[in-house]
Amino acid sequence: MYYFDKLFVAEKIKLARKKMGLTQSDFAEKIGISEKHLSKIETGKNYPSLDNFFKMAEILNLSFNDFGINVNSSLSDKQNQLLKKILNSDDAKLDLYLKAIKFIDEIREIS
Repeated sequence: MYYFDKLFVAEKIKLARKKMGLTQSDFAEKIGISEKHLSKIETGKNYPSLDNFFKMAEILNLSFNDFGINVNSSLSDKQNQLLKKILNSDDAKLDLYLKAIKFIDEIREIS
């Protein structure tokens, strides 16, 4: 299991936000959370939800590498595109993707 240090995540987010010239209020609005909640994230009192973490990373142009996570860079462009799509999807979209993949796999087995 991989564990993120709250203060490490908080500092990365806070520094990147400031570097982009965003106020907490503006950044919180872009993410869809309250300024108070963002403040708790940036002080290390709370973790962002996974969905909000991905939104923050995308807005701030942060990669997994910025958080110390080495992602396999040998992925093809198509794999990277699909991975990005998956990571930015809500549960409803993920359910659709899984159903589509299952359907495609079943058709391939019949052929």
